[in-house]
Amino acid sequence: MNLSHFRASWWLPGGHGQTIWPMFARRVSLRTRSEHLDLPDGDFVRLDWVGDKGPIVVVLPGLQGDVRSSYVRRLLRQCEMRGWRGVLLNYRGRGEPNRLAHSYHCGMTDDLNFLVHQLRQREPHIPIATVGYSVGANICLKWLGDSGRRGEAPPVVAAVGVSAPFHLGEVVKRIERGLSRIYQWYLLRSLRRDVLRKMRTMDMGLPISPTALRRIRTFSVFDRCISAPLHGFKDAEEYYAKTRTDLLLRHVNIPTLLLNARNDPLVPAHLIPKSCDMSDKINLEVTNTGGHMGFINGRWPWAPRFWLDQRVPEYLADFFGSAPTRALS
Repeated sequence: MNLSHFRASWWLPGGHGQTIWPMFARRVSLRTRSEHLDLPDGDFVRLDWVGDKGPIVVVLPGLQGDVRSSYVRRLLRQCEMRGWRGVLLNYRGRGEPNRLAHSYHCGMTDDLNFLVHQLRQREPHIPIATVGYSVGANICLKWLGDSGRRGEAPPVVAAVGVSAPFHLGEVVKRIERGLSRIYQWYLLRSLRRDVLRKMRTMDMGLPISPTALRRIRTFSVFDRCISAPLHGFKDAEEYYAKTRTDLLLRHVNIPTLLLNARNDPLVPAHLIPKSCDMSDKINLEVTNTGGHMGFINGRWPWAPRFWLDQRVPEYLADFFGSAPTRALS
């Protein structure tokens, strides 16, 4: 584990400020092209692409994230500027309704695995990397850890995980207390909306009515009534146990950078793993400040700098080789 040199802006020192402020930052201009990828079980996911040649960065967003999310747009923009391709894997049901009743969860790795292997078949000699944010980081780590435990090497040259939760059950306890409840309110509103929309089009087999769903106010209840039964878990406790990644880190056999802040208002600092719990392929950088997917260190509020936009591509460039950075209009 390495203590990062990152220092938060003097005008945005706290974890909550670092987490919330990027939502109000100026939106990055971006042109994307979409692709529907049909999945083996009859469902599909939408992919949002930038770039037309070069190495491929597969981006896994956080919970309810999509191409409108500021951190997604900034990373895709960085890919363009460096002559890489970026592809956002929209989770099932994000962007447009999917065909099957279930959608996605914190440990659902099948779609990522299928996408990466499809990309490898399309272009056998092009390097591929994955970058996951929050829930996306957990999905990525579970995929890497499960693969390594089976003695398999995923067809990627490197991976990055930003603000990984490691143990969703512990994160749920944190997010249901104090000021962190604001994130619970925001995310649950989006989750309820997606489920209600699908309920109007199909029988999802859930043991809850739309009226009762609208009354859910905590993640623990949502996971017990929705996440667990929808995705084949006995209860929320089994869901949390089977999606945790802290126990899989020692099996990761792909070079991986993990970035976590101690003042993350969603992920308790005690969940950050120790060196003895990880394989030597993992480079864990811990910051004292930075919040959850924030890491803002610009000198002035009107000229913010997003440290992740520098650190993540900098790490990947070591595996992609050098390419000229170009300005985009």
